[in-house]
Amino acid sequence: MSTTIPGISKDTLRRQIGQGYRRLRSALEALPPDRFGETLSTGWSLNENLAHLAAWEETVPPRVAAVLERGEDPKLYDEVDVFNARVAAEAKGRTTDELFARWRAAHDRLLDTVEALPDDAPGLAAFRLALGALGLPTLEEKTATGWTYKDVAAHAAAWEARTADRLGVFRQSGEAKRHAGVDDTDEFNAAVVARTRGRDGREVMRELDAAHERIVAEIKMLSTEQIHADEDWVVAVVAGNTYGHYAEHFDEVFAAVPSRPAQLLERVREGWRPLRRALGRLGLAPLSNTSSAGWTLKAMLGHLAFWMEEIPAELPNRLLGTRGARVLDVDERNAREVDLARDRSAHDVVARLDRAYKGVLDVLGALPPDRDVHFMAVRLVAGETYVHFVEHGAELEAALPRTAAAMVARFDEGWRAFRGAIRERGRAGLGETTPAGWTYRDLCAHAANWMQLAVRDLAAGTVVKWDASSIQAENDRAVEAHRLVGAEAMLDELDTSARRVREAIGSLTERQVADANIFGIAAFYTYLHWEEHLGELGIVL
Repeated sequence: MSTTIPGISKDTLRRQIGQGYRRLRSALEALPPDRFGETLSTGWSLNENLAHLAAWEETVPPRVAAVLERGEDPKLYDEVDVFNARVAAEAKGRTTDELFARWRAAHDRLLDTVEALPDDAPGLAAFRLALGALGLPTLEEKTATGWTYKDVAAHAAAWEARTADRLGVFRQSGEAKRHAGVDDTDEFNAAVVARTRGRDGREVMRELDAAHERIVAEIKMLSTEQIHADEDWVVAVVAGNTYGHYAEHFDEVFAAVPSRPAQLLERVREGWRPLRRALGRLGLAPLSNTSSAGWTLKAMLGHLAFWMEEIPAELPNRLLGTRGARVLDVDERNAREVDLARDRSAHDVVARLDRAYKGVLDVLGALPPDRDVHFMAVRLVAGETYVHFVEHGAELEAALPRTAAAMVARFDEGWRAFRGAIRERGRAGLGETTPAGWTYRDLCAHAANWMQLAVRDLAAGTVVKWDASSIQAENDRAVEAHRLVGAEAMLDELDTSARRVREAIGSLTERQVADANIFGIAAFYTYLHWEEHLGELGIVL
C-alpha cells in the first residue's frame, strides 16, 4: 500500500520493489569491500545492514501467504528491536559476499511472491471485504469491543467522510490546519454509534463505500507537492483514517468471517432468502422491464446466475489459495448476459437462477465440514452470492409496487393476460382439459375462489396460515362446488370476483401495502397466482 495513493497494481508494486533494490544494491556494491566491516554512526556495520535487509525480505513470503489464507499477519517476530538485534548478531562472522547472496536470494523469493499474487490480492483480506463477507444479519451482532459490526462500518465511514472534507479544504486553501480535527474522539464515535442505531445495514455499507470513493477522489486531485506539504500532513491524515484505521479494527471484524462450510452455507442462505422473496413478490411479468440500474431485471438475474455458475469450477483453486488459469472479461460477460436475456423467457431466467443457487449449495455442502475454508474461497463465494445478492436485490425491491395504485396497475396487467387467454377459448372450450389435467372451467373456479378469499381476508385483516395440505383441500373444495355451474355463470363469477378484489386492493393504504401479510394476500391470491397458470393457457412470460 502506497502512502500517497490509495492502492497500486501488482505490476507497479513489482517494478517499485525491483527499482528500489537495484538502486540500493548498486550503491552498496560501489563501496570498497573493506568498508563493510566498519561500524557506522548508527552502531551497525554495512554487513549487519545487509543481513538486516535480507532478514526483513525473508519474512515477506510467509507473511503474505498467511494473510491470504487466514486474513491476518503473523508478523513472525515478537518485537522489532529484538528481531533486529538477533539478525545483527547472526551476521557476525559472515562474509560480505555471503550476505549479498542471502539478500539476493531473499529478494528473488519476494519477487516470486509478488508475481504469484492474484491481481486483486491487495483487497482479499481488506477491511471492506471482511465486512462484506460477514453478511447482513451478522452486521447487527456485537463485536468483542461491544459495538455492532454495523457500528464499526459506520465508524469507519464517518472518519473517512471527515477526512475527505479536510482534504477538500486543504486542497482549495493550502492550509492543513484550516479544517480542524475532532476535539473529543470518544464523543465523535459515540455520536456515530447513536445515529447508526436502527439503520439498515445495507445503507451503512453504501455510506462506507461512498465515503471511500470521496476520499479517493480527493487524493487523486492532490499534487505531489500538496501530498508532502506541511511535514506530510496529507499522508498522516489519510493513513490514520483509512488503511491505518482499518488495521485497528480488522481483527475484530475478521473474527466473524465464516471459516467453515456450514457457516458459509448459512451466510449464502441468509442472503438468498430476501432476494428470492423479493423476486417471488414481484412475479415474472415485470422482469422484462428496465431496472433502477439501467438493464432489464431478466438481464440482472442472468448476471447473478452466471457468476454463481462459475463458483463450482473455480472453488477448488481458491480452496488452495490460488486462482484458476481461466480469466474472464467481466464487462464482456456482463454484456453477454444482457444480450442473452433478450431471447430468454422470464420463466427460464428464474429457473436458471434457482439451478445456479442449488449448484452453489451442493458444492459447499460437499466440502469437509471440519476443515477451515481458505479466505480466497470465502471471498469468491461471498462475492458471487450473498454480497452480490444484496447489491442487486435493491433492484428487485425498487420494482415492487409500494402503493395501492401501483398494485392495481400490476393487477390489471395480469388480469388482461389471464382473462384474455380464457376468452380465446370461448364458453365451449371451458370443458376442455388443460395440460395440468383439469378443465378450464375448473381453472376459472379455482381462480375465482382465491380472489373471493382475498376479499374476505383483506376485509377481516386476518391472515390464514396455509400449508400444502390445506391448500389442496381448498382447491378440491372449490372445484367440486362448481361442478354443476355452467360456462356462462362461471365466467360471470370469475369477472365479479375480479372486480371486487380489485376494489379491495385499490382501497389499501400505503401502510397496508407495506405490510408483508396484506401484500401477500393482495398479490399471491390474484396476479401472482394467475402467472402460475399462464403456461396452461399457452402464454410464456
